[in-house]
Amino acid sequence: MIKYIIIVFIATGIVLSLIFGIEYSCQGKEVFPTYFGSPFIFKKTSLGSSMEFFYSVSGLIVNIIIWSILITWINRLALRLIQKSRLKFIFYSIYKTVVVLLLLFSILNIIIDSSLMGNGFQKGLNYWYIDLDKEAEDWEMNCDGKWISLKSK
Repeated sequence: MIKYIIIVFIATGIVLSLIFGIEYSCQGKEVFPTYFGSPFIFKKTSLGSSMEFFYSVSGLIVNIIIWSILITWINRLALRLIQKSRLKFIFYSIYKTVVVLLLLFSILNIIIDSSLMGNGFQKGLNYWYIDLDKEAEDWEMNCDGKWISLKSK
């Protein structure tokens, strides 16, 4: 049971860090926020502050589920390879070290993102999901997505 909690925790850190994801830049008649997905949109920048982000609850949950499934699959594959190896002790030690580093990485990302989270519920913001297509249509903006890796905040 604890293994799955650790996997979800690491998946949360990976999603929030935007190691791999999509950045949507929008152009139109006005200034628009930047949207981020991993792969689904879950976060957008605030127009009021460059250090504030607004999150989508459903987008965050779906991304965490996807990454949890992927990490579970990678974990099982790694453990099978370790069991078939002659140097089980060395590879298992490396495996444990990587898990600890990923946990520390996740803790750091969760702390950073929680400090940058938009505070309070503002009128007109939907915290359950971000519908980029609807916002693009309503504001007559064009949004282009590009794959990003190791996005700095």
